[in-house]
Amino acid sequence: MKTPSVRVAGLGLACALGLGLENCVRSLRAGERPARPLSLEGWGDPIRLPFYSFPDDGRGPFDPERLERMLPQIAEEALSAAGLSPKQRRRTALFVGSTAYGIARAEGEYLSLLERAPGSSFALSRIGFQEIRELMRETCGIEGPDFAFNTACTASANALLAAQRSLSVGRFDHALILGVELANRTTLTGFSGLQLLADELRPFDARRSGIVLGEGIGAAVLERGSGRLNFPGGSSNSDTYSVTSANPDGSSIARLEAEVLARASLKPDAIRGIKAHGTASPLNDAGEAAGLRKTFGLLPPLTALKPYLGHTLGACGIVEFALLGGALAEGFLPAVPGFSQEDPLLGVRPLTAAAPAPDGTYLLNYFGFGGNNTALLLEKSA
Repeated sequence: MKTPSVRVAGLGLACALGLGLENCVRSLRAGERPARPLSLEGWGDPIRLPFYSFPDDGRGPFDPERLERMLPQIAEEALSAAGLSPKQRRRTALFVGSTAYGIARAEGEYLSLLERAPGSSFALSRIGFQEIRELMRETCGIEGPDFAFNTACTASANALLAAQRSLSVGRFDHALILGVELANRTTLTGFSGLQLLADELRPFDARRSGIVLGEGIGAAVLERGSGRLNFPGGSSNSDTYSVTSANPDGSSIARLEAEVLARASLKPDAIRGIKAHGTASPLNDAGEAAGLRKTFGLLPPLTALKPYLGHTLGACGIVEFALLGGALAEGFLPAVPGFSQEDPLLGVRPLTAAAPAPDGTYLLNYFGFGGNNTALLLEKSA
């Protein structure tokens, strides 16, 4: 028996490209790369690094009220696009993926208490999933079951996958999926200490040297049925090769891609384009390129979105899903800025100019710390 279809009923997005999906897609088409310098104080020497932050609202990237101010706006964008009634919203299930949730607010509370009463301060007393749950209940009327995902950089991709599977078996009628990653000192100093950060993000380029972080909030409403943008599902697996990367020989990634295609009864040549994970770190790009070469005889058009967004970590699943969905609806696949020098060891050449996006199925890759690999399919229909 054929699995019921699941369609994308609404999308919402905030990222460095702008606030609102339409604004973000417009900036993407224009080729904007809005990384901005960020300074972390309170250390022996200030830590300065590039960062893809939201457009400046005058309150700064560490404003502890940003989650409450911005998340309802982006969730509402997706819910309004889906046209859900108050009754439907009350029954909608919530799936949230993040690595840090509301940790920025906890940092702000800690710093304020540390200044007022150092002896009674307690670092990071909460991380914020329950705050997100209550915020969606109070502002958007979402009262269905809720689920949290924290699988590093695949967190919201796995939230999307779980929601799609739940809908396809009839467990829910609608699902709201959120990916949330806001600027916070804990994440930024941690990645700086790991020496994984670069000055510029160049996926698959021979000069690639690491990632540039970013923040983002993405939202999607899924429902059963077919439409202009459908979500056939995907798959995930685990790779124990390393704490921080998939096997660079591409074996686990190739197995993942093969399983995704088999689940959808697709041959590799049915894929019209690929959204690479494309972190621009040497090992991750090597593993992804090797996995794609093992899967595809001739690679379809390949794009990567992190040069426009930064790496939004646990939010990148839904943030990049939403941005690619918006681009597909507008009929284009974006170029990959920063790529100019091909790496002969990778054998992968991403788009250097925007390309048409015909109807058909697209593959989206996501890989995370801890060896979790996830790939999704997105189908554009006439």
